[in-house]
Amino acid sequence: MKTILLCLAALACLAAADITGTYKGSWSGAANGDFSLKLDPAENGQWKADVVFTMGSDEVKTKVKSVKVDGSKIDIIYDFDLQGTALESTISGQLTGKVLEGTYKTKTVAEGSPVDEGTWKASAQ
Repeated sequence: MKTILLCLAALACLAAADITGTYKGSWSGAANGDFSLKLDPAENGQWKADVVFTMGSDEVKTKVKSVKVDGSKIDIIYDFDLQGTALESTISGQLTGKVLEGTYKTKTVAEGSPVDEGTWKASAQ
């Protein structure tokens, strides 16, 4: 029985590891642009992520606040500044094959007012 449990735990870890990597693609909402996401396992079963996107010709770097990975599903919350306004985006997505895709919602940090929402799609590099 212990062997079966250890095998199941190992398989769960391997399934989660499949999402590790760099993904590049695009996002689309009120505007659109390029999107890049890097996912790496961290200590204690946690995950770390880097998210960068473009808005027009500007590259926007983000500060990731939260990363949740559940098998092939992700939820990431990050902050960024756009023209002097502090914003927060939440992205949710799922890996199918080598493609991660999902939705995002952006709100102001100060009031929590909705700003934009849309979709994104990125392929493993």
